[in-house]
Amino acid sequence: MPQPQNVQTRLSELRQEYRLGEEQLGHLVRNEAELRETLLRISGAVQVLEEMTRPDGESGNGSPDGARQDASTEARAGRGS
Repeated sequence: MPQPQNVQTRLSELRQEYRLGEEQLGHLVRNEAELRETLLRISGAVQVLEEMTRPDGESGNGSPDGARQDASTEARAGRGS
C-alpha cells in the first residue's frame, strides 16, 4: 500500500496537471473562436469577390466554404458558361 505522503504528493501533482490542462483548453477554445471569425470574414470576402467577377445576370450556387466548385470544374460538369 502506498505511503500517505506519496499519495498526497501524487494528488498534488495531478491537481496541478489538471489546472494546466484546463488552462490549455481555455486557450484552444479562444483560438478556435478567433479562427472561426477569421474564416467567416474570408468566406464573406470570397463571396463578394465572386459576385463582383460574375457576369451580369448569372446566379451563383457555390459557397466559399470548400464545398463550392470553381469555374473550371463547373464548366467540365456542364454547368459553366
